[in-house]
Amino acid sequence: MPESGFTKSSEAEREGLPPERSGWPLWPWVLLLAGSALVLMVRWSFTPQPEARGERHPAVGQTLTTFQLQPLTGDSHPVSDTDLADKVTLVNFWGPWCGACAVEFPHLVELVAHFRSRPGFQFFSVSSNYDPSDERGLAESTAECLKRYEANFPTYRDPDAATIIALARDSKIENFGFPATVLLGQGGVIRALWIGYYPGDENDVRKAIEKALAKTSK
Repeated sequence: MPESGFTKSSEAEREGLPPERSGWPLWPWVLLLAGSALVLMVRWSFTPQPEARGERHPAVGQTLTTFQLQPLTGDSHPVSDTDLADKVTLVNFWGPWCGACAVEFPHLVELVAHFRSRPGFQFFSVSSNYDPSDERGLAESTAECLKRYEANFPTYRDPDAATIIALARDSKIENFGFPATVLLGQGGVIRALWIGYYPGDENDVRKAIEKALAKTSK
């Protein structure tokens, strides 16, 4: 049977085309992806994971055994663990020299303004120098910070860092740092604890206070 003209023209067209490229082998891509996944897994395993904070801190449920503060600025008065008996208490340990404290401070001002009128709530702002046992010039530098952030609450000092030492001991904190914010339930029971400051902590503090106040009102 004679070949059709269509068949001949198709063969001619194929001859005029450039040779077909063979596809890239898949195995280099498989190895590359597998290697990338391994690198990510190794990096993740050696990257410090976020520590348990707030209401998930291991110290929750422990009782603060020492709470002794003295007046520093404003209308403050000596306080002790007896002042923790029947209230939800937020305590913030900070220092005028502390950069992270400066970032957190405006949020605390807002939190205190929000909860100040709530029955059963109290707040203690405890100012310290880098060395908590060194109180020289502390009142003056603290007053300057309060003015800068338009904070109108009184502040306290922690003589000989006795309360800080007790908090670190009772909470089993190996590396205490500033700022440190602790939420105490009635009787000085730790309900939440934040060491240092991360953006958004203030939202968790607000929620924890609301939860603690709700339990107290029942």
